[in-house]
Amino acid sequence: MADEITLTLPRERDFHRVAHLVLGGLAVRLELTIENLEDLQIALDAILDGTDPARGDITVRMRVSDGELETVVGPLSPALLDEIEREVDGGLGIRRVLDSTVEDVHVDGEWVRLTKKVAVRG
Repeated sequence: MADEITLTLPRERDFHRVAHLVLGGLAVRLELTIENLEDLQIALDAILDGTDPARGDITVRMRVSDGELETVVGPLSPALLDEIEREVDGGLGIRRVLDSTVEDVHVDGEWVRLTKKVAVRG
């Protein structure tokens, strides 16, 4: 069974908390570990913090299925997408943050998909 939640939010930082609340509620409902929740919040913040508030709303879709949480975020600017795709040797860029918090990062057009394997508290 797959659960999916879609949020469309203003890009201003104050609204990032709404995405955190929904992600937290989803984590509680699915009994995700605190480590999974923290990783997902860090990954989501890395992307949302890089967005330009002047570009209008942003959509965040969270989908849980078969032990994975897929989060799709967009539309994103070409500059942010380039930064997400760029490997940085020795630096702490967005890509390094994403690689350390999720298992897969995939850019598709103006959207980025993050896939996190989720461990359930047992």
